Amino acid sequence: MDYSSRQRFDEISKLRFDGNLAGAIELCQNAISAYPNDNFFYKVLGDLLFQEKNYMDASHAYIEQLKRLSEKPEHFKAFARFYRQFNAEAPDDFCIQFHKEIFNAIGNGEIAPNIQQLLVETFDDAFVVDGDLKSILLKSDNDRHLNEVKRFIEVASSDDVRAIIFHQIRQKDSYTNTKTKEFLISVAERKELFREAQQLVEALISKQETPNPTLIRALLRMSRKQQDYHYAEQLLTIDESLIEKSDFNIQYELVYYFDSIGNSELLDRTLKRMRNSAESSIPIARTLYNFYLTFDRFEDAQALSEHIQKLTDRKRSEEKKDQHQDRSEEQLESEQVVWQRVKDLVSEKEHNRQMLALRDLLKGFSHELGQPITNIRYQIQLQQIRMKRGIGTMDEIQDLFVTILAQTERIGFMLDRFRPIVSSKSLQECFCVNDCIKQVFADLSERLTQNRIIYRLWETSQVNLFGDRIQFSQVFYNLVLNSMQAISSGGEIAVNISRKSSYIQILFSDNGPGIPEENRKKIFEPFFSTKDPTSGNGGEGLGLFVVWNILKMYNGTIQVNHKFEKGAQFVIKIPVEEERHEQSFNN
Repeated sequence: MDYSSRQRFDEISKLRFDGNLAGAIELCQNAISAYPNDNFFYKVLGDLLFQEKNYMDASHAYIEQLKRLSEKPEHFKAFARFYRQFNAEAPDDFCIQFHKEIFNAIGNGEIAPNIQQLLVETFDDAFVVDGDLKSILLKSDNDRHLNEVKRFIEVASSDDVRAIIFHQIRQKDSYTNTKTKEFLISVAERKELFREAQQLVEALISKQETPNPTLIRALLRMSRKQQDYHYAEQLLTIDESLIEKSDFNIQYELVYYFDSIGNSELLDRTLKRMRNSAESSIPIARTLYNFYLTFDRFEDAQALSEHIQKLTDRKRSEEKKDQHQDRSEEQLESEQVVWQRVKDLVSEKEHNRQMLALRDLLKGFSHELGQPITNIRYQIQLQQIRMKRGIGTMDEIQDLFVTILAQTERIGFMLDRFRPIVSSKSLQECFCVNDCIKQVFADLSERLTQNRIIYRLWETSQVNLFGDRIQFSQVFYNLVLNSMQAISSGGEIAVNISRKSSYIQILFSDNGPGIPEENRKKIFEPFFSTKDPTSGNGGEGLGLFVVWNILKMYNGTIQVNHKFEKGAQFVIKIPVEEERHEQSFNN
């Protein structure tokens, strides 16, 4: 709305507030003359006339608004509210006439197709002009007419399909046409009408004590296609229980879901359940085999490959196709050759990856060490030249000593950063993770207080590990120091410790500026840093590299939580062996 039209609206509103409806109506009609293609003032005029109980003219004004909504369909909601209010308050004969005039405007092509669709979606078949569509809407309410619905949809447009689906979404009784609804869901998915299909799934699931497996699978499949599982998460409880109760088709979709959210524990559990289904089914076994390769489970893939061959041989034997026996053995030999090549390639790839990482590490380490060594050499050579010329002073020599000490401290600090992951001196013992983290905060409490940073520690359970306590503490010294540098002054660091079924989970977060998306994949690389390396505050880029390596010694992982929006959050997971863990702690 431009300044002139806003000014007119303000004048109309003032007259309306003062009770001068006649004056407001006159100004509104003038505004319509000035802006004949704008739907807004028709809507305002309809409101004013309705307030005067001039129902006939009010309905005409709103129909004129409806005719002008094609480019602003978001304004349709205002019409829908008025239509409902009109039918609730106006006499029946005016309501019938209002509906008839809208119907005629649709038939005459005066209302745009997108607005017609909104009328059908909002008010069901009340505004369906096509007689065949209206008939099929009624028939879709009962599964007895499913074949007729199928024939109609074979040649129907997407708009007609949407009309049928929205008609079904509004139906309260879902028991007489469950098969029809399930068929419509499959059609909507095929036409990529995912929003409509999901709403229809919701309408069905909401009336079922136990959701139909077909619906669960469809909902997860559509979520995968859209790469968005929010709708499925709202309607389903996706946990261990669902894995155990599901058939292979749902488990197939759950693999993609757990992979998308990074839940490796439930992903493992799903693959194990699928392995049971693969015992006697070659197609299922081949699908699982592909999953194993996808997730780098090569040993599992090899074992399953041999099982697939046994199933294949058994099937051929049962079918008495002996003539293919030689070919089967030849195929087995060929597969073994291919499999060995895959393993060789993977080993070669892993070796190359490790060599590249080592090369980058040594290259960065050489560069970082080279700077202070070069500074020392340059300062000494300069002082030697000055002394040969007889112009050197004791003050300059003292300055040289200060420079050398500063540079050697920098080298020593860098070596200290590496020491936790290369030291052979370590005391292996059972220690409490909770106490270890508390001690880190206690050691750094003075620095935290000086920077006005508070810290919070949530403990849902006491968790213990077997290893080097000092080494493990270095993980949290580095994380806390990183957060202190990110927060600068004033803020909060939070740690949440919990024990899952087979691993320890630690959430470490701060309310600093967060980690830019372009840096998230680089922060664990050695010597990657956005800080000043000469600041003395760890800007050499080794802190998170050391953290990653220490956790790797415990077979643990650390990842950035991409969904965390209030700063930065790291998710640490460390697997634990229950029996060994408890035995070590008791000893």
